[in-house]
Amino acid sequence: MTNLYETLHPDSEVVGAKEKVVKKTDTELWKVFENEMKMSSSNFIIQEVKKLNPKVRIEADIDRWLIFSSVDIEKLVLPEWFYYNQKNWITNKHNTQSGIYGNVHVYPIEYFDPELI
Repeated sequence: MTNLYETLHPDSEVVGAKEKVVKKTDTELWKVFENEMKMSSSNFIIQEVKKLNPKVRIEADIDRWLIFSSVDIEKLVLPEWFYYNQKNWITNKHNTQSGIYGNVHVYPIEYFDPELI
């Protein structure tokens, strides 16, 4: 298995025991990495789900990676690259190039308690 550096820098060359030369093509790979970091944040996922479902009452607890929805999870429109499964809930786990992924749990709106947030 390769480490994250090797994943992000496939064109790097080993110069010494610990040194690596980073070529210009790594700039694009860093953009992919930064984009996947952003897309994997709970805030991004929650905001996108809210945007894509404007007629659905959605409350969120960003710190706990939770969404409370007035419709069933299978009926929510999800952001591109995201999908639902029972193990990871709303996630992009198998759709990233870097392996960095995010997930958000979804519960019925009846479970939402603003005093706990």
